[in-house]
Amino acid sequence: MDTLIYSQATRRDFIKTAACGALGGVVGCFSSHAAQNEPVPEGFTALFNGQTWANWQHDPHLDGVWEIVDGTIRLRTDEPPRVRGKDYNLSTTRKFKDFSLMIDWRLTGKPHVKPHQWLTDDGQFHTDAAGKVIMKDNLTWGDSGVYLRGVRAAQVNIWCQPCGSGEVGTKFKDTTATRGERMKTMPSVRADKGPGEWNRFIITLRGDRVDVSLNGKDVIQGARVKDIPAEGPITLQNHKDAVEFRHIFIKELEH
Repeated sequence: MDTLIYSQATRRDFIKTAACGALGGVVGCFSSHAAQNEPVPEGFTALFNGQTWANWQHDPHLDGVWEIVDGTIRLRTDEPPRVRGKDYNLSTTRKFKDFSLMIDWRLTGKPHVKPHQWLTDDGQFHTDAAGKVIMKDNLTWGDSGVYLRGVRAAQVNIWCQPCGSGEVGTKFKDTTATRGERMKTMPSVRADKGPGEWNRFIITLRGDRVDVSLNGKDVIQGARVKDIPAEGPITLQNHKDAVEFRHIFIKELEH
């Protein structure tokens, strides 16, 4: 299936293109077999075997929240009421330092329009004269992310913002960073596929620097994550939106 690339498209063009894909592409995307076997890439080890929670911290309170279906990790959207103090993200049992992570993901929600914060090209919020964050309608079909070393400050975003997935999540809130540093946290091109289609991240973390490839496009190069711990788990975000993951492989890197 061809990758849909959105390169510096206007917001209007993005919504028009995504809406057309939503009408014609979702059914076909869901008909693919999620449980296709993928050989472990050379030098990598598998974090998910497609059948069990081996390598993952799936505590009892996550029953009915995260499930395994057809060889994929799936986040349910009808999860039971939450218990205060419990973490509803899904993390690996092991902690990692520097690594390359290969992971496939897809957002499977129904496309709809909702207000979102509007990001500038260097990753800050657009605000009005009073400093209030400007919200704009945007077509979306879900939101999730991958937390590197288990922390939200090192989130690689999965979402439907016009800037594209791969954005390093919380950096747009860091007004102490230089514009050049903020620019590195924003995707250089929107490489996401359409609603319900599989995407592939290759995420490399060395120290506090992150590189992200999405569907074969280098979208993030050398983004800095401040105050990231030296090691931690790989964590899949529970944003309460429909998302699936498969083919999760990791290669630990020498220091």
